[in-house]
Amino acid sequence: MTTWAKENVKSSKLEDRPVRFIVDDVVKFVNREIRRNNKYDAIIMDPPSYGRGAKGEVWQFENNIYDLVELCTKVLSDNPLFFLINSYTTGISSTVLKNMLELTVDKKHKGKIESGEIGLPMEDSKLVLPCGIYGRWEKK
Repeated sequence: MTTWAKENVKSSKLEDRPVRFIVDDVVKFVNREIRRNNKYDAIIMDPPSYGRGAKGEVWQFENNIYDLVELCTKVLSDNPLFFLINSYTTGISSTVLKNMLELTVDKKHKGKIESGEIGLPMEDSKLVLPCGIYGRWEKK
């Protein structure tokens, strides 16, 4: 994934921008950033449906996403631009992501929340193949 992301930076002609790639446990990383008092203007989140850490820690989207979103609000700047979550976890609706953003990010930083489905248009058809969901908070 990091290799693809680096290729995207090149194809977007952003090599001269301060883009940093970090491969780490997100909860550990965010907790370190909180201790360092580092702040971010935007967060893009693409968490897995399920995963296991090096020490057997279990990540399950349905059980852990709210706590992760809440934790990440602690590293948002005083005037953030956006907070985006997308998910390919089945059984979760985009309304759940909208509600989470409302209860966490929007609670402190009043903005606009949007949520919906992610889909791929099918060739030779007006149909869209549903692939996932997204939730986005952005400043007004």
